[in-house]
Parts: sequence; structure tokens; C-alpha cells
Amino acid sequence: MTLSYPLVTGAGGFIGSHLVRKLSANPDTKVIYAVDLKSNKRLVELAKLPKVRILELDLCEPRSAELLPDQVSAVFSLAALNGTSRFYSNPWTVLEASTLPTLLVVRKYSGKAPILYTSSSEVYASSVDMGIADIPTGEDVAISISDIYNPRWSYAVAKIHGEIAFVAAAKELGLHGSIVRYHNVYGPDMGSDHFIPDFVGRVMGGVAEIHGGDNTRSFLHIDDALNGTILALREASPQVPIFHLGTENEMTIEDASRQILKVMGREDLELKVHSAPSGSVLRRCPDISKAKQVLGWYPNISFEEGVQSVIEEYRDRN
Repeated sequence: MTLSYPLVTGAGGFIGSHLVRKLSANPDTKVIYAVDLKSNKRLVELAKLPKVRILELDLCEPRSAELLPDQVSAVFSLAALNGTSRFYSNPWTVLEASTLPTLLVVRKYSGKAPILYTSSSEVYASSVDMGIADIPTGEDVAISISDIYNPRWSYAVAKIHGEIAFVAAAKELGLHGSIVRYHNVYGPDMGSDHFIPDFVGRVMGGVAEIHGGDNTRSFLHIDDALNGTILALREASPQVPIFHLGTENEMTIEDASRQILKVMGREDLELKVHSAPSGSVLRRCPDISKAKQVLGWYPNISFEEGVQSVIEEYRDRN
């Protein structure tokens, strides 16, 4: 497997755009095919990189497969519609946009190039809340959905679908693949529809307010996530190995908020804590021993360092 001609779907997303930039700095990479919808603001910046070739395509449309390059050395399948508020407000759109591109890529490149699929800890969140999964949680956890009537699970179902699609394609279409399950990846240029940048923005405006203070998360900085993602691609095979990427530093949302206030020098603000939205995941912390042992991967960036990078980018942008 080489990274000479990689293709990245969802290249205009938070993780996808950072991945394209990282690949562009790889001396062995000659051309990066960056695929996403038209009018994506991040694509404008990526187009300025000399190795990047932008492909503005709607991968929900089957005919877009004809416009993808036939010869690529590796595929990173990231195309999806993320953001908790979208899960509740546009569940059908989330489901469609997070499943159809995956199927298209799998059909196009199975047996032709190794494919990495980016999944999520959301696939097993209900198992944790129902007490049938351990914390920290390993890759052999049972995946489940607790309530099909809660639109929040539109994204989780799409990611479960993607994982099953990879395993099925490995059996029938000759796919060589691997899967990473991200655990609360964050970093600069993330957008405001996520806890850390949203909270930083609120504090900048003089307000310290959160929901679900007792819920726990394991936050992973984007740089560590990208390193693990590329290493996981190198393990692509017909067995489709799954790797949990996160940190073992489980913290409550309230504790994380207070650490952010400390880094920002705003411990004077009163932290207001509200109830979590319906269906919000109570706990989340991965067992990353498999990634350590097989990939030789370890997260290196502390929460304080990572938060500082978000704060600096927010200040520069505003």
C-alpha cells in the first residue's frame, strides 16, 4: 500500500480537510483526489495546495462514480453528515448522506485499492448506556440502537451500515479494508456545532453554559486522530480490522468545561449546567490497547494543549 495517489471523500469536512493537508505534506504523495460537494468553503483553501486535485461531486448520485478516477493507491472514506443538531433536525438527510457515498466508494474501489472507513463510537453508545458494554470499551463490543424513534441515532445507524457494508464487500467484492472508530475528535477549524468550539465561543462572549455536565467523553486531538487513521489504512485486509482511536482520559463534560475555563483564564465565570438532550450518551471511553499493539499508535497531545490550539484558531478567525 502506498500513499502516492490517495483519494479522500468528505475532503471538505473537518477531519477530511486536515487529512488532505497532512497527505499533501507527505513527500511520497504525488496527487491527492479531494472529493466533496460543490460550494464547500474548505475546498477553496485545499485547491491552493499543489498536490491537490479537487473533485466536486455529490456521491449520493450513482453516476458520480463515473467521474471518480479509476487508478488510486488508497481510499479514505470519510463522506458523511455530522453534527449533533443535524441528527435531531434532519435525520433523513444525515442517514442518506452518511450511507450512499460509502456504498458508492465500496463498489467502485473494492479489489482495486485498500479502503479506510471512518466510523464512530456512536455505533455502540446504546450498548454502554444499557449496561451491556464495559468501560473502557473494546472493539468487540456489541453494537446497538436503544430507540429507533429517537432521531439522534440516524448518524449511528449510518455508521453501523457502513461497517457492515465493508465486511460484506470483503466477502463478496474482494474489498481490502480497515475501520477506525473515532472518539470525540476535536481541533482547529472544527465548526461551532460541537462541544469544545461551541463552549470556547460562548466563553469568548462571556457566557459559560453547558448541557449534560455528568456525561463523560474521551477527547482526541485531530493530529493524533490522523496519525492513527493512516496507520490503520496500512492494516487494510479482507478481515477488515477495527481500531478504536481515542484517549483513555475519561472526563465529565463539567470537568472538561472547567479545564477549558482555566486554559482561557476565565475561571471567574459562573458555569451553568443544564440537563442533557434526550438520548445523549452517558459515558464514552475506549480501550485503545489494540491500536497500541497492532498499529504502534499512542495519542500524544494533552487535552490542555489541544484546547489551546482551538482557542488560538478561534481568536485568529474572529
